[in-house]
Amino acid sequence: MEEDKENQDKNAEEEGAKVDRRDFLIGAALVAGAGASAAGLTGCSGGGDSKITRDIPLKLTQSQIARKRQGMSQVAVVPVADYSGDIYAHIKESLAGTKFVWPDLKGKTVVLKPNMVEYRADKPVTTNPALLRAAIAMVQDLGAGKVIVAEGPGHMRDTEFLLDVTGLGGACREMGVPFVDLNLDDIEKLDNADGLTGLKHFYLPKTIVHADAVISVPKLKTHHWVGMTCSMKNLFGTVPGRKYGWPKNLLHIKGIPHSIIDLQHLVKPAMAIVDGIETMEGDGPINGTAKHLGQVILGQDLAAVDATCARILTLKPQEINYIKLAGMCVGNIDEGMIEIIGTPIASIATPYKMPITFTNKELLKQAAQQGS
Repeated sequence: MEEDKENQDKNAEEEGAKVDRRDFLIGAALVAGAGASAAGLTGCSGGGDSKITRDIPLKLTQSQIARKRQGMSQVAVVPVADYSGDIYAHIKESLAGTKFVWPDLKGKTVVLKPNMVEYRADKPVTTNPALLRAAIAMVQDLGAGKVIVAEGPGHMRDTEFLLDVTGLGGACREMGVPFVDLNLDDIEKLDNADGLTGLKHFYLPKTIVHADAVISVPKLKTHHWVGMTCSMKNLFGTVPGRKYGWPKNLLHIKGIPHSIIDLQHLVKPAMAIVDGIETMEGDGPINGTAKHLGQVILGQDLAAVDATCARILTLKPQEINYIKLAGMCVGNIDEGMIEIIGTPIASIATPYKMPITFTNKELLKQAAQQGS
């Protein structure tokens, strides 16, 4: 058994960790280009300093395009003033009598994946424990046979510390639900031959691979590389740090938008429950400032959920590369294909301050040169 794990480690390292400085800098420049495009500094069809930014390739294969969800998508936007009270009961009551379709979770093993990337005492970096409790209550009410909370923090390696200081560990104990550290979980090799990153395989935690349903429970925040982090970007935490580094370096090198889409197709999340009560603007996803929004956003099409969240932040989904890619091969991002249930977007849409890297092109250039 131990020998098998050692062989897994060796194979993963051989396939994923052999990156020379040139490739690293190209990857950093590609990520910088993604950020610049989301800021309107370069377009997806070209522009900007070609030595510093690289456009995200948007020519997909027919088999990749065929993965896109067909038909209309639903996104529920439910006003939740704060983290007090029974959040799930309020959401359930708010959606009662609507046409909102809940996922079928009866008898299934469901993994809830919150955002626990890092900790700042005075900043809304992580999914709030009250929202996680609501998500647990939700899937239990929907008949889940087993509920697991799992995360692979991308920055801090002391997961026990994070569980304690964020309150997420306490929420798991209170609800009687186990927690799995995805950075240390046993892994399985998955085929990614039709992916966008060029990686032929991904190594993902067995807890994710063997789940009947994975539900993304992210914190809505701005992001210094890709503009916004929400339900799809949250899937980075399903990648084991012991294979891909901190902060999951290989995925950054291969391109954050490409990696997000590959993980979306490999993990196949069944739903997103977005913590949009206290959000983050500015230098997100860690060093930004709190901004009260007072909404929880839900849906089974994560592309539609993230596109809706972008519109709430007054961002254009088509100018955020990973959302644009998702609109081609994951789900719906066009307003006409998304049925909003609950709070009308126009009534809550408000501009968010963006990271300085989105307004200072020189910083993007420095980041690309330094591989940061």
